[in-house]
Amino acid sequence: MRFSMSFGRADPVVGVAPDSPPAGATALAPAELAAAELRLLEAQLERMRGMLFGYSSLFFATIRNWAFLCIGLLVLGWSGLLPAAVVPVPFIVPFAFLETGYLFWYTVFARRHAGRLEQAINERLGRELLVAHRLEAVYFYPPDAPKIAALSFGNPLGFMGGMTIGYTVGAGLLWLGGLFSTAAFVTPLDSTWGPDLPASLVVPAAIAWTAVIAAYLAWTFLRRADEDRLVAALDDAYRLPAPPAPGPAPHAAAVPEPGGAPPPASLESIP
Repeated sequence: MRFSMSFGRADPVVGVAPDSPPAGATALAPAELAAAELRLLEAQLERMRGMLFGYSSLFFATIRNWAFLCIGLLVLGWSGLLPAAVVPVPFIVPFAFLETGYLFWYTVFARRHAGRLEQAINERLGRELLVAHRLEAVYFYPPDAPKIAALSFGNPLGFMGGMTIGYTVGAGLLWLGGLFSTAAFVTPLDSTWGPDLPASLVVPAAIAWTAVIAAYLAWTFLRRADEDRLVAALDDAYRLPAPPAPGPAPHAAAVPEPGGAPPPASLESIP
């Protein structure tokens, strides 16, 4: 892995090879370079683990916030204080799934990145010292198995799969409550103002909005094109550096055999 920071484009200097170190720079010894590389990998691993924790926490906090908002709107509408408050609910629930799916996408990125970093460190150490990525695959779900959010087909009866199903059922109940309440709210408006008014389009629009988001989320997670590109990029970025090519073997000087004729003289040795 190569690590560099660039603050601008430098023009090549005439007479200096492009790959040569800058003037005054000291080349690191192989042992120092290997130690520096491990420190960089360790720092990146720490960052990815922190990212995984942060986005997981934000994922659950966002679900709770959207759920409390939808429940509050339903209670406000059902109480008669503001009957129109139920109308946004069937639109908010699918959007909440879209936003939390985006946050979960970041947890997939962090987990994949952290797992490849652990493998890269193990490869450089020559032993399986870091095994968190293997434990996660066994305890949660195998990362290569098809999945929709945390509902993995590799471990569908696991706790994360059950949690995902539970959240989906709860969101579905909120969505149905909002949809039927919205239909009950707009039906008198259609009867009074006629079916050609926008009120008659609210329920079909909510159903279409939900179907588009649900289809997009399922297609994105099952197709997993982004994740496959990420895995390929990680394998390329953290591959072990190629060993240096062996140089030509030095030619051994000819040694005359005992009692034999001396070796022929080269042109350079002729005065």
